[in-house]
Amino acid sequence: MNPFELHIPTQLFFGKEKADAFFEHLPAYGSKALVVIGGGSIKKMGYLNQVEEHLEKNGIEPVLFEGIEANPHSKTINKAAEMGKKESVDFVLALGGGSVMDASKAIAGLIHDDLDDIWPYTVGGPKYREMKGALPVVCIPTTAATASEVTAHAVISNPEVKGKSPVSYPFMKPSASWLNPAFHTSLPKTTTRDGASDILSHVFENYLLGGNESDLADRYSEGVMETVLDTLPKLELDPEKEHLRGQLLWASTMALNGMQIAGRKAAPFTLHNLEHALSGQNPDLAHGRGLAILYPAYFRWLHKNDRAIDRMALLSKRLFGISGEDQTENALSFITHFEGWLKQNHLYERLSDQDIFPEEFGDVADYAIKIYGGGKDQLSAAGPLTRDNIIEIFEMTEQQKPEPEMA
Repeated sequence: MNPFELHIPTQLFFGKEKADAFFEHLPAYGSKALVVIGGGSIKKMGYLNQVEEHLEKNGIEPVLFEGIEANPHSKTINKAAEMGKKESVDFVLALGGGSVMDASKAIAGLIHDDLDDIWPYTVGGPKYREMKGALPVVCIPTTAATASEVTAHAVISNPEVKGKSPVSYPFMKPSASWLNPAFHTSLPKTTTRDGASDILSHVFENYLLGGNESDLADRYSEGVMETVLDTLPKLELDPEKEHLRGQLLWASTMALNGMQIAGRKAAPFTLHNLEHALSGQNPDLAHGRGLAILYPAYFRWLHKNDRAIDRMALLSKRLFGISGEDQTENALSFITHFEGWLKQNHLYERLSDQDIFPEEFGDVADYAIKIYGGGKDQLSAAGPLTRDNIIEIFEMTEQQKPEPEMA
């Protein structure tokens, strides 16, 4: 195994029965909270009322900011931070999906450092790595997808420049999170599917490119993958099943808490870099959906270029029970079986189905390299990934015919 460091400071409360324990813990962070939400569904379902009642019961004054977008906009984050500063809040409570949680971390950083604009502090910006701290952040995730409830990462969009880029600091890791599957039972199928795709990406990335030095990390990651592959089709049939929602929610948290890569070598999040560039081009593209579109083309490109063959062959054996003598054939079997799962769950699409067309592929590739290339003229995927390679992967997605969804 390779050496590693791991710090998971977030105190986790799992299950609806842990509501009192979670909210009784929050006065440790102060008596005034900026409660950050997205659109109207949180209000409509009554979740906001429940949270505000619990806060007030525990002597915490809630200050509401609503309107965080999917792929949260930098200007909206700036506006929320201005409210938080004006109201002198002590901590930030994120009630929503990954976008709300990401936005809340950035908001907490702006308030702490008394800054006006988050965009210069993202990767590729002139002030990248210059933030000094953040207010405490606590999270109540209402989707199973990003694992933002335990990570240090916040991904920010700037539609004015068609940009999307992360900001990440250890001090942005949430102090506490309440994982309540009961808040997930009303999620639309599309949101659930996109979230499952996002979960898988967090274990695919390092599994494929991080080497063979940690058998335990392999088994751990495979367990997360198997849980998602098994649970999503069941949720298609029984979307209000709280037990299944809990399975997917816990898989989400487990997929990006650091355990999934322990002992492997560091590897780039290439799929994420490509997808961030795509949803920077089209801010309406859900992150998980963009990843789902990229999977088949990216995997087939790796296979075509004789990269990560052994790792895809291992997934073929571990996830789908295929263990022939030819590793190259086994790797291809993994790809075809996984494509079948994507089709079964209506996640098999083309980029053009999401209004990103071939004439835009070059600009998206240029942005990906500029922001994520580390000053080089390429990305990395077990070897160089050039502009032409990226465009080729995008073009390969256009061969993916969506499966019709039956009523």
